[in-house]
Amino acid sequence: MAAFKLKMYKNIGFGVLTMLLIIVSTVAILTYMNRDHDNHNYLFTLAVQHHVEIMLALVIIATGFGFFWSAVSFSQIEKQKKDSKKILETVMLFLNREEKQIVNFLVEKKGATNQAEISRLPGMNRVKAYRSLQKMQEKRIIDIIPHGKIRRVVLKENILNSVIE
Repeated sequence: MAAFKLKMYKNIGFGVLTMLLIIVSTVAILTYMNRDHDNHNYLFTLAVQHHVEIMLALVIIATGFGFFWSAVSFSQIEKQKKDSKKILETVMLFLNREEKQIVNFLVEKKGATNQAEISRLPGMNRVKAYRSLQKMQEKRIIDIIPHGKIRRVVLKENILNSVIE
């Protein structure tokens, strides 16, 4: 249902934008073409005489429409964030204590650190860190990137984005 509304708003938005562009272009062209001529056509005369009022009205309409569209977009983003938080909370239910500790540490470190730092966490040692990281990599929560003797641990971007507000 929400996807249908969003698609409908996008279609309406495209239609309104197209109409505004056509009207603005028409008024601008009519005004430019008739600036030196004495034309007796009512539409031309109306556009030329009231071009400032027409443009001002179009700016007001466009601004109002922009505020409406930004409110719709903002509500969609907020809904997506709430959904991501719920998904992350559900994922965290399936992690053991060490894995939760690692995820929280990675979030503090902006999503990346090395394995040696993780092994220095309270209650953690090198073997526990290695095994926990292997399990987390199998669960596709993190990526382990070897760089010489150092193993870089990176939290998946979609998880990091859902945790950081």
